[in-house]
Amino acid sequence: MMKFHLLTALITISLTSIHCFYGIARIGSTEWVDESFEITEERKKFKNATDFRNPPVYSKADIIAKWGEPSKSGTDKVCDYIAYRDGFEWTFIGAAIWIIPIPVLILPTGFDYVKIYFKDEKSVGLTKPHYDTTHAIGYGCGDNSCGFARGRTSDYRYRKQKPTVCLVEKKD
Repeated sequence: MMKFHLLTALITISLTSIHCFYGIARIGSTEWVDESFEITEERKKFKNATDFRNPPVYSKADIIAKWGEPSKSGTDKVCDYIAYRDGFEWTFIGAAIWIIPIPVLILPTGFDYVKIYFKDEKSVGLTKPHYDTTHAIGYGCGDNSCGFARGRTSDYRYRKQKPTVCLVEKKD
């Protein structure tokens, strides 16, 4: 009987350690960057560029003519941007046992935006909402490793991405 329990425990551990997490985590909004895109007739919807090496280039006027006035606009380092509100930004806090999530708290924490960036009046990329783990405490196994996680799993700079050409600081 003891051998059966030991075998069951070993099988359970090996099966659950493939891709699992035991603990509590916060899942929050991050930004997904796309530097080669095409806009569609439907507002805030994009498709992959047909020719990703030479994607179409848009001006602010092109996009505003097709989608209407943006929710906000501004300048971020060396790029200008226009942003269209894309619903609420949510924060999820929950426990996880193996691959089964157990929601504990779900809160709206602001608004998600689709941002289109411009440099020299030409589109250079966009960011759109994407959700990922931002904080965790527990034990997890991923593709290549297992281990304990405690605290922040990604920092703010990672979560708030920009197109590559917009990351360069202005030189005065």
